[in-house]
Amino acid sequence: MKISVFGATGRTGRMVVEQALSQGIEVVGLVRDVGKMTMDDPKLQIVQGDVLDETAVERTVDEADGVVVALGPKPGGEDNVMAVGTGYVISAMRKHGVRRLVVQSSYAMSGSEAGVKFLEGMEEETMKMLKPAIDDKMNQERMVRESGLEWTIVRPLTLTDGPRLGKYRVGEDMEIAKTDTISRADVADLMLKLVGGSEWVGKTVTVTG
Repeated sequence: MKISVFGATGRTGRMVVEQALSQGIEVVGLVRDVGKMTMDDPKLQIVQGDVLDETAVERTVDEADGVVVALGPKPGGEDNVMAVGTGYVISAMRKHGVRRLVVQSSYAMSGSEAGVKFLEGMEEETMKMLKPAIDDKMNQERMVRESGLEWTIVRPLTLTDGPRLGKYRVGEDMEIAKTDTISRADVADLMLKLVGGSEWVGKTVTVTG
């Protein structure tokens, strides 16, 4: 199996890469700064570039069996990098006949009562600062749903740097507490399982520890 990972040097994307390689899965990762990719493995191929570079995105997607998108906002950069970049990923997948797409989002996007309270609990200044990223993430999710691909959107609760436990809850309508957390390693574990299968295709799921 061969997967493409966007956000491969990010805190969750790096976990996806590490876990995939440990399972013998080939990985192609798109990175802006190759110096940040410290892993050395014959199954790892690095494409240097940006998710806003259509040519680099196509090179990353070509010949993949599935794609994992774990993009975050670009500090000091464009306010729409996640949506636009994911749009380029979707276009490349269509062009190269790649069907399976798993995208990391956030529980704050859920629109549920708990999700709304999650946002409302933030200070006004924090909300103002986060609004561009929230709008970008909402547009990203919309593009994924309209892609016509075999997609799954993963919305984790508050992320931690804890270990992979392999014990977490996944579902569309789950009761959660605002204090619920999940490790990035466990989110990566779930995304890797999803990209290699057909579970939750066409669904937006919440995941929590």
